[in-house]
Amino acid sequence: MNWKTLILGVTLSGLAAGPIVAQGPPINTETAFVTGLNGAAFRLFALTMRKSKLLKDGSKVFDPMDREVRVVAIPLMFPYELIPNRLVVGAGVPYLDKALHLTQDGIRQTLSDTGFGDLSLFAKYQLLQRDAPRRTTRVTFKGGLKLPTGEHEATDGEGSLLPRGLQLGTGSVDYAAGLIFTHSAGRLGLNADAVYQFNREIDGFKFGDALNYDFAVGYRIYPSVYGTYPSPYATVYLEANGQFNRKDRVGGQTIEDSGGHTLFLSPGVQYVPFGALALEASVQVPILQALNGTQLGTDFVFKAGIQWLAF
Repeated sequence: MNWKTLILGVTLSGLAAGPIVAQGPPINTETAFVTGLNGAAFRLFALTMRKSKLLKDGSKVFDPMDREVRVVAIPLMFPYELIPNRLVVGAGVPYLDKALHLTQDGIRQTLSDTGFGDLSLFAKYQLLQRDAPRRTTRVTFKGGLKLPTGEHEATDGEGSLLPRGLQLGTGSVDYAAGLIFTHSAGRLGLNADAVYQFNREIDGFKFGDALNYDFAVGYRIYPSVYGTYPSPYATVYLEANGQFNRKDRVGGQTIEDSGGHTLFLSPGVQYVPFGALALEASVQVPILQALNGTQLGTDFVFKAGIQWLAF
């Protein structure tokens, strides 16, 4: 799983920014806001993903082992506004439940692992802020650091290493850097980001670097005219979330059945009953899976959770 996904959107700025915005941050796309935290915040959501389609050069083929991967992730994220209106830092760690079901010699088997994944640290620094009545434009830089705190050498019942995709961590120290854009005007909000993930080698293996890109359109469906802060409001989102992955490498050799381009279309809804709390849900459906070689493709990703200003 892409670790950038586990720490995205952790600022809750839209929840406390008052009438200038009256729209929370997107569910799967970053927001350029770094203001509004007034201290610390907390985000908790559950993510479930299923992969069961075997793809060869992007086309579905028969899988004699009938493989199916299911992942449940519960990321715990804690952002903190270090410099008001300028800098937010934070940390996040996911609790993971990963399982691979497959058939070998006519017997259905399951390989699985459960526990905490790698720790991610991040910082968001606002580069640009342009405000006008009922509208604002922001540009923010984001940097991330992932530390190998999750188990990456777990074994099955026979002592064999689990596949790398089932391990709770990668074993490597990885980096990420990118830019985020947000524009909000009245009931409409636009968000976009591009974040590059630099993966390092560990024990002769290297996951391919990744370029994550996202675009989100949000529209406040209730109320039509935002009154005084804090007041309840609801927003619907339509997002495009993509990722380019370079091929993995082992022992200096390229793994042909790895890497590629995946693009999701992601509708979602967010409800803010009062200023400090947001409830949200989104489903991600792949509309493009141009994977290299033979790999399992993603069927869907579903997210639901809460965002809360702690103090």
